[in-house]
Parts: sequence; C-alpha cells; structure tokens
Amino acid sequence: MIDYKKNLLFILVFISGFILFIVYSYTAEKMIYNETCTANWVIFNDKGRANLTIDFMYNQKNKTGTVALSGTWQQGNRESKSIRRNIEYTWIENYDTAHLTSKKVNKFEIMDQVDDDRLAELIPDFYVFPEKSVSYNILK
Repeated sequence: MIDYKKNLLFILVFISGFILFIVYSYTAEKMIYNETCTANWVIFNDKGRANLTIDFMYNQKNKTGTVALSGTWQQGNRESKSIRRNIEYTWIENYDTAHLTSKKVNKFEIMDQVDDDRLAELIPDFYVFPEKSVSYNILK
C-alpha cells in the first residue's frame, strides 16, 4: 500500500511540475516578447532559391527582439537544404523605418545545413552574421 501511495505522489508531483513549467514558459515568453510579426519570403537569384519564414518577436519598450529564420535553400537542381537560426537584435526607429542590428546569431546546427558564406550571397548579412544591420520601412 505504501508503494502505491509513493507512486501516486510521484506521478502527481511530476504532472504538477510539468503544468507549472508550461505556464511559466508561456508567461515568460509573453513578458519578454509581447509582440510578433510573421512574413514569408521567397528569393530567387543566380546563386539559388530560398523559401523562408521569418518570425519577428520583439519588445517595443526595450527595443530588443529575436528573429526566427527557417526554410529551405536550393541551388540549381541540387537537393534542398534546410535553414534554421535565431537572430537576437536591437533596433532604433526613424519615423516609419526600423533599423535593426543583429547582436547574436544562434544556428540550430542539426537543422541548419547551409554555410554562412553561401547564405550571405542570398539574404542580407543581418540574418547571417552578428553586428550587421538591415532597415525595414513599415507601412501602417
């Protein structure tokens, strides 16, 4: 009977911990990045083709954020390679233009199969290297 109570207590503690972790993760994300914006981006040039999804998560008050860049890249008829990285950034605003500066680029090594130099030929350096800038004109 004691083993049954121990097992039941262990299961209840585990479930409670899991629920608390989920609630904490959700609220922490909402507090840090309280606004989001998603864009799909298709790029063609002589270096290849990329189908990308860009998720901007940012905090308007702190002027900081993270871009989740994911998608595929293909050069000619070769097989597609995946891209997955997070770019931490800061920004300043000038009227309707946002000037973003990358601070740290976190590559998911298992999923990100494209070399930085090749990717830099296709998309702005902001998404590839730290301390690079890009500007966006935001129409309201």
